[in-house]
Amino acid sequence: MGVAFLDAFLLVALIGAYLWYIRGDRSGCAPADRIASYRRWMRRAPLAFGASALVALLVAGPWETIGVLPTEFAPLVPIARRLAGFGGNVLQLKIAVLAGFAGGAVIGLGIAWWRAHRGKRQLIAGKFAALLPRTPGETGWTATLGITAGVVEELFFRLALPLFAARATGNPLLGVILATALFAYAHRYQGWAGVAASALVGVTVAILYLATGQLWFAMLVHALLNLNALVLRPLLVPVSSSAASRS
Repeated sequence: MGVAFLDAFLLVALIGAYLWYIRGDRSGCAPADRIASYRRWMRRAPLAFGASALVALLVAGPWETIGVLPTEFAPLVPIARRLAGFGGNVLQLKIAVLAGFAGGAVIGLGIAWWRAHRGKRQLIAGKFAALLPRTPGETGWTATLGITAGVVEELFFRLALPLFAARATGNPLLGVILATALFAYAHRYQGWAGVAASALVGVTVAILYLATGQLWFAMLVHALLNLNALVLRPLLVPVSSSAASRS
């Protein structure tokens, strides 16, 4: 089996895993039992995204790309660094990103608290409110889900899928665009606003990955975004039943 054929085959296999996940995704349905919904996600997403990505990397051989930026992405690094405001120090860039995240989280919580105490509807996309935790047990599940998603989705959408798309087409930018579009569409249950927000997150995290060359940092940022939305905000500004029913 030639290398080009293998790359194309693995790209198709990864897209097939994605379609399998999308076909069975019920996130858009308000669950009668949220924990059952969380369990279903934990059964499907790590298999569709994490396992498929690891198998593809193992079969093709670029296992080391988990820790080192693939050479296929090298043409995109200067662009990503300019967009990220990279000043030549990766550590400073990471500190700036984390500080910006912390500041944004505080501002977002302040706005959510103000709206809640003014009796205004929370700004939540699509049916996302129905998935937010209401009890400590549910919060434990969403914390686990948020961290897991940060790991397996970055492994799939920031590394494996764009890598094999780049290898199959010879165009790394096309690979990143394809992966970002599919990442956004996976959040279609949040409505068009949620899809747009997810696309923005996907672009931002892709830029950070390419600028730093460190997949683990992209995973960390993604997990922190999830924990803010799925754990911290619901704990500090609980979602009302009426808000969930309107979603």
